[in-house]
Amino acid sequence: MSLSSSEYSYIGFPSRTAQILKDYNISLKRSLGQNFLIDANVLKKIARFSILSENEVILEIGSGIGTLTEILLQNVKGIVCVEIDKKLIKAFVDIFKGKIGKRIILVEKDAMKLNYYEIANKYNIKKVVSNLPYKIAAPLILKIMAEAPGINKMYLTIQKDIAERLLAKKGGKNYNSYSVKANLLADFRMLFHIPRNCFIPVPFVDSVLIEVTRDRKFGLVNVSELFKFLDSCFLHRRKKLINSIISSGNKHYIDKMDLVIKMLHGIGKDERIRAEELSLEEFLVIFNSIKGV
Repeated sequence: MSLSSSEYSYIGFPSRTAQILKDYNISLKRSLGQNFLIDANVLKKIARFSILSENEVILEIGSGIGTLTEILLQNVKGIVCVEIDKKLIKAFVDIFKGKIGKRIILVEKDAMKLNYYEIANKYNIKKVVSNLPYKIAAPLILKIMAEAPGINKMYLTIQKDIAERLLAKKGGKNYNSYSVKANLLADFRMLFHIPRNCFIPVPFVDSVLIEVTRDRKFGLVNVSELFKFLDSCFLHRRKKLINSIISSGNKHYIDKMDLVIKMLHGIGKDERIRAEELSLEEFLVIFNSIKGV
């Protein structure tokens, strides 16, 4: 079956999406984060906010049946699409027949198992535009930013609660280790709100489009080691920082507890402070002191 956009309405129109899902016997699973946008105006707005260029190749993760791909393809040189669901891939290949292998490169793999440094280098990708699968959105953002320094912009549709964690400030209810990790690697900006009824199946929360801009403003740091340190610090969010580190069982940090306390005093804090009350900059001061010993 070959379907072209010239013969039908946009894939993102509800009736068109429903027909494709029916034709290919596809049942979307909310549990897997398979939520398709069915509002063509929102899809066009995503493309507009993503500041696309006809000379660039972009990365789209979770391309599904091509709801967003169709809109993006009108504005760029090419798209590298990542999808793992075999039924969705079958529909996608039929819909975009003639473009696969040319303007569209289809990568049929698990997005969490890809090497984004290799993909970005191979296809000269500087930008990601995606309606990310909800189930993997949070860890995937960190993975891409940590692995692919060549990718400097991402425009991502994600759940509102994830965006709130990315934008959270110290002391806020949404501030946690994920907030600190993400902001080590990039700056985040919320662009616009997308109501949950713009998706099928309807998710439990609303979504937003965010802009991610790479910004390693803190210089060279061992990201993997820092992430482990942050996990220890936030192990028990409501406990004191030093008690959380002790509870983690990480001997490397426990053995340096006197230095941790000294550094806390050095930045005007005391040993009663909780991790949620420290900024990224303050965590870096403590971490770099530990690593320097």
